[in-house]
Amino acid sequence: MNGDATGRKAADRLRRRRTALRHTVLIGWGAIIMFPIYWMIQTSFKDSGEWVTWPPNWLPQDPTLKNYEQIFAFDVQQAGVAREATEQPFNIWGSLVDSLLICTISSLIALFMGTFLAYAISRFNVGGSTFRHMVLMVRMIPPIVIAIPLLMYYAVMVPFATETLLGSRISLFDTRTGVSALYTTVTLPFVIWMMLSFIDEVPYTLEHAARLMGAGRIYTLRKVVLPLVASGMVVTFLFVFILSWGEFLLALTLTHPDVSTLPVLLNKFQSASEGRLYGPQAAIGTVITIPVVIMGVLIQKHLVKGFSFGMMRR
Repeated sequence: MNGDATGRKAADRLRRRRTALRHTVLIGWGAIIMFPIYWMIQTSFKDSGEWVTWPPNWLPQDPTLKNYEQIFAFDVQQAGVAREATEQPFNIWGSLVDSLLICTISSLIALFMGTFLAYAISRFNVGGSTFRHMVLMVRMIPPIVIAIPLLMYYAVMVPFATETLLGSRISLFDTRTGVSALYTTVTLPFVIWMMLSFIDEVPYTLEHAARLMGAGRIYTLRKVVLPLVASGMVVTFLFVFILSWGEFLLALTLTHPDVSTLPVLLNKFQSASEGRLYGPQAAIGTVITIPVVIMGVLIQKHLVKGFSFGMMRR
């Protein structure tokens, strides 16, 4: 008996040590991940004299809102001079509107198209059993590979083709329409992949029962399938919205200077006298992060289910 009790105590001590070690590692890893966010936020409240001091100030010595005032200052004349002379707009409002419109429109279109494509793949096995994985492989192409060809297509081929066929020159370069169309194309594989996992979980017997009662295919899809996967559609929309919200390379390549998303604006804050304006950049980064954090909290419970590709069934 004493030996059993001693063995249980030793096992409990070992278990507690492992738990403490695991928690220590997780806390340390969390601190490493959160440190850049902490540094960005506290830099946004620093004056220019503290941006690159050594040794660094871990907290602002004289906290200021000057950086936020600079990025939110709505001075049309100043912004116009900056855009023409230095190509550095000094307010965030135009870029905020561009990002919201582009990301929202492109995410909604991708969700609409991807949901119906995912339904076709799930119910009719379009493309075979491996097609659903091949769809996602398209997204694995590095953006830098397609950036320059897209630039040539938007700036040269589309205007030439529209002028030849329609008699009027239409360009997708540096337009919200062009960027929205590109974001839709880029995020569509993710929508198909995620919606497949939700549609696969809808029992086909429900659709079969509706069909026996005289419902058509579209009516069954609208009244039976879509209500059951509505939560999955919300999660998918938020996910692709976050992807579009943080996209930088393609937006930088295909916009100048009329359209500027927030990540592109973030890269523009620099001056000849001070170099990179780390304070305003940190303020913009903080503003950009807020909606992403909120959306991340909303979808965190559903991400595993979406990425599981329908293998984790109820």
